[in-house]
Amino acid sequence: MNATNSVAQLKERLNKDGNDIDAAISLGNIFYDNGDAGQSILYYQRALNINPDLPGVRTDLGTMYWRNDDISLAEQAFREAISRDPNFGHAYVNLGLLLHKAKNNVTEARAVWQQLLSINPNHEVAAKARELMQETALLAN
Repeated sequence: MNATNSVAQLKERLNKDGNDIDAAISLGNIFYDNGDAGQSILYYQRALNINPDLPGVRTDLGTMYWRNDDISLAEQAFREAISRDPNFGHAYVNLGLLLHKAKNNVTEARAVWQQLLSINPNHEVAAKARELMQETALLAN
């Protein structure tokens, strides 16, 4: 099945059942992978309207906002993902990257990564947080 067929089939599923969260997330992911931030945002928002407690979807939404140069919405999405699930490490990594790269705030970025390391030093993305802490160590002064 090619991507065009699957998009059409997923849209059809969503039209038949507006609460088909799997179809909404799948469409968001397809558009994410294709770099179509606008369409990805639309379907991730739809999924979060069905179930707001999906930190992975909310973090991907933040990434797409960032790609779309909506920095404040991206930051808001990452922070909300963290507040809804403080153990979701990917949101910390992405929030820190956004603060560092898009907002030029290395000090706050490092604080976010350190927060993850304090909460869960063995998280699957803890090594990435440590690496980012090392990369930015000289910039924080």
